[in-house]
Amino acid sequence: MTPEQARKEVRDAVVMDVSDLTLATEGRPVGVRLYRPARPAPAPVLMYFHGGGWVTGDLDTHDSFCRVMSEWAGCAVVAVDYPRPPEHRFPAAVKSCYTATSWIARNGASLGLDPQRIAVAGGGSGGGLAAVICQMARDLGAPPIGFQLLLYPVLDCLARNRSRRNFANGFGLTAELMDWYLDQYVPPGIPLGHPWLSPARDTSLQGLPAALIITAGCDLLRDEGRAFARGLKRAGVPVQHKEYTGMPHGFINYPATEASARRAVLLCAEALAGFFDPPPA
Repeated sequence: MTPEQARKEVRDAVVMDVSDLTLATEGRPVGVRLYRPARPAPAPVLMYFHGGGWVTGDLDTHDSFCRVMSEWAGCAVVAVDYPRPPEHRFPAAVKSCYTATSWIARNGASLGLDPQRIAVAGGGSGGGLAAVICQMARDLGAPPIGFQLLLYPVLDCLARNRSRRNFANGFGLTAELMDWYLDQYVPPGIPLGHPWLSPARDTSLQGLPAALIITAGCDLLRDEGRAFARGLKRAGVPVQHKEYTGMPHGFINYPATEASARRAVLLCAEALAGFFDPPPA
């Protein structure tokens, strides 16, 4: 074949369409990146909220995970470009993530999406946002979220537990850095126990979507993830908790060098696929 024919063949082999969109939501418009797999519409939807301590991450830093989930779980992924501090402080990120999820639930069919099959996911601060959005959806009666995928999430900004002490330094995410993130994100006068900051402290965990919670064995956020999984189970919520021994915060971002990261990515895709297309009873 000619070089141009070879180029076209490679282009046509792409398994998904990726596009940056701006959702015309009420109030502030919300930017998203939409990953659509090469499968018949309508596609189930994963709303993804990136990590980075609310401050440093963006759509590009977590692009590869979104692409893998779209391909392996056979779903569309809507990654939300929420406003970041210090320019836009709490609760701007929460409101944008909730607004984007609600918009997709109401209007997703126009994009070839299935608004009846929605999951949310995120890592670190994004995992905390995912948990908060589930609680808001439960309390407000919409949108219909059926599954939450929480990767080493920030769930309790007032936590004073063993992992916060043992892994405060030397394991990537430090206690000092966590405090810096909070200083950038949270305006003075806002209590860190606010349920939109510390969803583990919500008065009730009943009625929340089923969950997969992944924790890292050498992460200062480890114990709050463990505690949240136990709390969900006590509240009658179906939950799977998987901890990867010896791994630091954010390890899932390095599947090329960490076997545990590869296993964790596969577990995420399997859990999402199981929710979107459950096997026959």
